[in-house]
Amino acid sequence: MRRLQLSAIGDPAQFVTLVEVETPKLAPDEVLVKMEAAAINPVDFMLMAGMYAVKPSFPFNLGTEGVGRVIAAGNQARSFEGRRVIFLPTSEQGTWADEVVVNQRNVVTVGEEGDPLQLAMVAINPATAYLVLKNYANLMPGDWVGQTAANSAMGQYIIQFAKLSGLKTLNVVRKPEAVQYVQNLGGDKVVIEGENLSGQIAEALGGKKLSLVLDAVGGAPIAELLPSLMVGGSAVGYALLSGQPPAFAPAYLYQNLSFHGFWLMNWLRTAPQVEVKETYQILADLTIQNSLSVKTGATYSLDAYQDALVHAQHSERLGKILFRF
Repeated sequence: MRRLQLSAIGDPAQFVTLVEVETPKLAPDEVLVKMEAAAINPVDFMLMAGMYAVKPSFPFNLGTEGVGRVIAAGNQARSFEGRRVIFLPTSEQGTWADEVVVNQRNVVTVGEEGDPLQLAMVAINPATAYLVLKNYANLMPGDWVGQTAANSAMGQYIIQFAKLSGLKTLNVVRKPEAVQYVQNLGGDKVVIEGENLSGQIAEALGGKKLSLVLDAVGGAPIAELLPSLMVGGSAVGYALLSGQPPAFAPAYLYQNLSFHGFWLMNWLRTAPQVEVKETYQILADLTIQNSLSVKTGATYSLDAYQDALVHAQHSERLGKILFRF
């Protein structure tokens, strides 16, 4: 089998290599998956740069999520043979490989239908979007949710989940050209980060209050959203794209508001396995039904991994970059 491995923390161009390894003998609870597709995510680059909470030992098998088919199984995992599966993003196995050996606890069976590129992206962004909307506020149809980085893949999923639940979204973007894009996705109101953001937010809401604020950026934008958060409302930070901590005044916490940090890995580690599997089954089914999807960009073979990693880091790319097998 061939796989991409990281040999040290640092520049992917220097420390990521494509290697050929012998297929190991399967343990009783392991399966061998022939990969269909695997996504390239920001967390993969954070890990390579030593900025992620998961600290790799070397050589480290890269790739966090993906979809494939079980072509062999240990004697305790026979029920998976021949089944299509997605990977839980535990970082215990690398999905940037043509074949992957994985413990059966880290895969979830999915239907035969469905675009492999969309299914390859189910494990991180849709799960995060679903859980931050579900777990931090008692949202009802017609309630407003505010979010930053609305044109990102996460932002797209949040808009789609909101639509499915009858929620309204107030969406913050960085550039004017992203406004129409987010509106076309179904974003109800779109405002532009920068001068007079608070005024734009107030005008867009027309006196309504946000029930939940979701922040992927950190830094200043969340401080502009919090004044429009209802009394007793919650804000959730799930990423720090700016590299800066959320810059809101502590006084907001004395107004019966709450701020939560969310990391999907913690949920994977602490939630009952039944809940984890049921959640991913819901997400996979919605994806197969085309109720969830995000724009994809280019796909690459493993042989073209250097081009794929460069493209995935390009700030102006359109859509997610994936490996296709």
